[in-house]
Amino acid sequence: MTRSRLLVATLLCALAPLSAQASEGGGSVYLQGTFNDFAVAMPLPPGVYLRNDLIRYEAEINARPLGGRADAGLEQTLWLNMVKLSWVTDWQLLGGRYSAAMVLPLVLDVNVDARLQGPGFGTFGNGDSGGMGDPYLIPFQVNWQSGRHNTALALGVSVPVGRYDRDDKVNLGRHYWALDPNVSYSWLHEKGWELSGTAGLLFNARNPETDYRTGNEFHLDWLAAYHPAATHAFGVAGYWYHQTTDDDGGIPAFLNQGFRGRGYGLGPAFMTTLQVGEQQLSLIGKWLHDLDSERRMEGDLLMLSVALAL
Repeated sequence: MTRSRLLVATLLCALAPLSAQASEGGGSVYLQGTFNDFAVAMPLPPGVYLRNDLIRYEAEINARPLGGRADAGLEQTLWLNMVKLSWVTDWQLLGGRYSAAMVLPLVLDVNVDARLQGPGFGTFGNGDSGGMGDPYLIPFQVNWQSGRHNTALALGVSVPVGRYDRDDKVNLGRHYWALDPNVSYSWLHEKGWELSGTAGLLFNARNPETDYRTGNEFHLDWLAAYHPAATHAFGVAGYWYHQTTDDDGGIPAFLNQGFRGRGYGLGPAFMTTLQVGEQQLSLIGKWLHDLDSERRMEGDLLMLSVALAL
């Protein structure tokens, strides 16, 4: 990949992943598709960067623990918008470049089709159809570059300020803190080929409202792409999610004890760069289809993003 392609690709780095999900049972701070970006580990030039992600996630889940009881499950269509602001410094830390970022997630709309609650299931309200979710902060990120190889270490923090009610099916926040250390790698070839990935392990605190603690969650996002020109690229994105420890709390006996989730999926991704006056805009699109999921949401995620340097 040429130097000009590399500079275009750096605008696409998602320095801050998502921190909002529309339901507690079977949900997570992690959402597939928010880590596997083009040139995700490449160091950006010093400056301030803005990115906006518009997401539509149509998915369903079967019976799940929720609010200390059992819920029969639901089908949902979620519209979510995330604003990501990244600050890249010229400070050197451990030989790499230091940066910080934050995400502000806004749930635009949630349309829920609840399944019939039979014997053994609790009664829940629908909850909010929109509002602010839990902000996601990255107070620490360091990027290194050595030829074709790019590496990054980051620490994400989910801050529980979104609205939460244990008696609702849909909540805008998770109502617990979470730490998400992760490592990213990008291999960028001068002929246009790229392999990128991010692996993280999510540590969740206990929900004080329900005394429920979600187990630790491993997530791996990857991208294989080709850049035929300096202004566009296309490829395949995918993810693998696996909960490594049991949930602890009010899990009804007839549900799987530990309620460990897992899943994987993939789909196409593209990016293109446009010149609008003196401003260069990068457009990124993804479609991720959940090929298999257990004890978590399963469906299709569409994402359209705009990124630029301020």
